Amino acid sequence: MFKISINKNCKLEDIDALYTLLYSYTRQNLTVDLMLPIEVKSSYVGIIPSLYQFVFTWMRYEKSGKLLIDIADPTKTDFDELYENELIFPLVSLVWNTNEIFNNSGEINLRNYLKESNVRYFNKMKAVEAQKNRKLLLTNFDHLPEERGILPCFEINRLFVADETKLSNSLSNGIQQVLIQSKNAQREFEAIKAPLMGIIYELMKNTFEWGNKDESNVPLDPNMRGLLIKFYNKGRNNLLDEFKYHKGLLDFFKSPSLKENANAGIYFLEIDVFDSGVGFSRKYKALNPSEKLSDIEIIKKCLIKHTTSAKGLEKDDKGIGLDRILNILDGRGFLRIKTGNNCVYRNLISNPYIKVDKNNVSAMELFDWKTNSNNAYTKYQQAEGSVITIIYPLSFEI
Repeated sequence: MFKISINKNCKLEDIDALYTLLYSYTRQNLTVDLMLPIEVKSSYVGIIPSLYQFVFTWMRYEKSGKLLIDIADPTKTDFDELYENELIFPLVSLVWNTNEIFNNSGEINLRNYLKESNVRYFNKMKAVEAQKNRKLLLTNFDHLPEERGILPCFEINRLFVADETKLSNSLSNGIQQVLIQSKNAQREFEAIKAPLMGIIYELMKNTFEWGNKDESNVPLDPNMRGLLIKFYNKGRNNLLDEFKYHKGLLDFFKSPSLKENANAGIYFLEIDVFDSGVGFSRKYKALNPSEKLSDIEIIKKCLIKHTTSAKGLEKDDKGIGLDRILNILDGRGFLRIKTGNNCVYRNLISNPYIKVDKNNVSAMELFDWKTNSNNAYTKYQQAEGSVITIIYPLSFEI
């Protein structure tokens, strides 16, 4: 039996090594256990959903073994405190019916210890209650009964919420709880609530339409889709030091448009939308078998309005959602997409929105996460699912 352990100090740049290790085991057809830390120390933007995606990839491997949690004695564990770690509830619920869940030695089955905490946590999500440490996590599980797996703020009777107003009414109080430590941030949120809700609506609707079935339109089991919102108040110098290794993030946080507060901090939200589906490329190729596009061209095309035109919810055109996200972020936000074997970003301050014709894919600007190039793209180890991470500043000067 082989094991991969996620370190509590794991950073975004460390995740590539986890994929390398996993694929070295899969090539040998070995059974692989995976251990989660009891906490994640890094507050690095995008780290939690990126770890979800790695676990999605491990889970889809036919010889994925036990899911371990790094605790020795469950009788001495505060599970309410443990569940403040955003990794625990979603990933335990994801593999509940498929992988056994054990303590760090693999000897004590934790399911009976986790049941009550799982119920409490899901009920908190149904009530859209924020966690400690300025974060709101909301997850849907398509493989569980609706009353235990699907949040009514997003879907009722397997239908996505009818409009953004209903979604806004459901989520606003939870987001205000995330911002509770700063009255200024709460006021700033009210001023930009409409575009933020537009982002969340479009991205979550996208997971509902495209993230719960495979390329043959067969429902995925198990499957997870969700939203994570985190609030940051960090000094500009700290941000520049934290992101000095990455040109895109460094340039973004250097922008004078990001207004500093009275304590020289910058208020911003991290918005992550994720799913454990088959990713952009496999889905697109199945729907458009005659098109011969590279994976990066497919990602670009998915960001162009009306690329996937078809009638969907409320008879709206599909295919406008991701284009609309770029439009909302224009001149203000930052976008990162990790799907398949690609990871790309766009700083919408330095590279503002430009309407692109669907027949001119090369005009869509996306930059490789490693090379920062808009024409030379790194081929990563294959990842299951998709993660879209957005940085949206709360205080901004035009």
